[in-house]
Amino acid sequence: MADASGRSFEAEPLKGEEAEGGVSKEKSCTEKLCLSHLTGWRTAAFLLSLFLCLVVVFAFSFILPCPVRPQYLPTWNRTLPDAATYDFLAVEDANEDKALDVLFIYKDAEASRNTCLSEDLSVPCLVLTAVDGTDGETLWERPLAAEFDWLECGVKGLGLQGTGCLVAHADNLTAIDKKTGVIRWQQSRSTVLNGNLPLISFPDLNADKAEDFAILSYNPEASSFTPIPLVFFSGKSGDQIGSEVHVDGNGVFGHLRFKTASGAPYLLLLKKSGLYAVSLRRLAALAGLESALKDEKSWEEKSDTHTGLISLYQFDSLKRVMVVPGSSSPSLLVQTDSSVSLLHTDKLKIAWTTNTSTLLSVPTFGQFDKDGIPDIMIEEDVGNKTKRVLVLSGSSGVVLWEVNLLFWTPSPHPASVLTLNTYSVFMLWGQSHGNQTNEMHSSFLLHPRLSQLLLERRNPPQNIISFKATLLERGRHACYLVLTGPDGRQRAEPGETEPVILTKRKIKDDVSESGALRVTADESITEEDVKQEFYRLRFSDALF
Repeated sequence: MADASGRSFEAEPLKGEEAEGGVSKEKSCTEKLCLSHLTGWRTAAFLLSLFLCLVVVFAFSFILPCPVRPQYLPTWNRTLPDAATYDFLAVEDANEDKALDVLFIYKDAEASRNTCLSEDLSVPCLVLTAVDGTDGETLWERPLAAEFDWLECGVKGLGLQGTGCLVAHADNLTAIDKKTGVIRWQQSRSTVLNGNLPLISFPDLNADKAEDFAILSYNPEASSFTPIPLVFFSGKSGDQIGSEVHVDGNGVFGHLRFKTASGAPYLLLLKKSGLYAVSLRRLAALAGLESALKDEKSWEEKSDTHTGLISLYQFDSLKRVMVVPGSSSPSLLVQTDSSVSLLHTDKLKIAWTTNTSTLLSVPTFGQFDKDGIPDIMIEEDVGNKTKRVLVLSGSSGVVLWEVNLLFWTPSPHPASVLTLNTYSVFMLWGQSHGNQTNEMHSSFLLHPRLSQLLLERRNPPQNIISFKATLLERGRHACYLVLTGPDGRQRAEPGETEPVILTKRKIKDDVSESGALRVTADESITEEDVKQEFYRLRFSDALF
């Protein structure tokens, strides 16, 4: 019996274990009961977390307000009867709705009479105006004493209010808050009566936690050999800071601020004989102001020990210098009476030169080819009221595209807007040869990938004072602004008054109203092909 029992146990070992321990069976039941309780708790925890997630979703969906995107009118006009205006257009977010608004300045409007008198200003006065970029409605108006000299918006540090506008008018320098139109400060500009744009910005030089600026004064028509003054001002209060500095500016007709690849800031001085530079650190030190600015060692080795001037390059009949945007190695586009050149500032060498005739407008940068280097659109006078529009390669200066158009004087300069496809669309003005009978003024759209055709929208003749193409919001709503009317710098004859009109149009809305102007003999591309490509465009606010 004992043997049989042993054999049974060996034959069914698992069953034997259960039999051997009744305790083992009880333990298994207990574990099942615990597992059942644990599963219930897990289910409850899951349902509770799901409920909390739904509560959060509903809270964000119904309780917290969703951001409202600005609603744009595709086209709007702002009309001012009996007015005159100036070549100035700026875009700033004045009402903080994340859409850019438009600032311009005018005078002589009958509608501004009450505005002028409300500030005890004689009529006519100047009126700096901000209008909503979405619908053209007035955000604020700021009356100012006439006469107008110059205006710059986007100036940093004005009254610790971010960026603002600085107006030189009558005998005043006036800082204006871009959000409200309130005057932050107003100072006499007797020390810089002939102050020239652009302003020269500096980091905080007087420890008041606001950026400062300097104004350089010179008369391009003067033949005097006297040094030209540079005066520093506090951005916060408008008070003069430091002492006046004199720059050896014999023959200077222009200037601009420039930063080298290493971050050293310089003041570039344009003379007919060539391009010169002086360190901003040196200028601040001469004024008795401390700064953390630095110098470019390779440039300073060429500086004059007495004047601090650095001869960057000698040119014959220098006309204009522009900083090439978006370049990894800072470069300068240099225009003379007979050529356009690219100057590399690291080695101070000319990369390329293209011969031209007289240029009719300021060159425009944009992406035409696929090499990622900004290209240049220029307009040159070829006689008989005809201009040749060229796109030059930014890397080599060779002609990538060209067309001949009729033009009128003055004619707006071209503009470009970058797309997400890494190329730009260009907008230019002129008159097609088949359009000369009715003298309509046309705007043209150029798509770099379909450059065999231009889209032409014909407009009534108009005196365009200022023109700008831009995005009114980050990455969207590409539009252009046109300011027309009498020029405020010219005296109008009695009875010849016209309205000032500020117009905003969405670029894509011009496509359906445009016809095709064939540029080349290639007929493989149709008008409909070009229009469909424009409709599919998405725009970018990147620099390049």
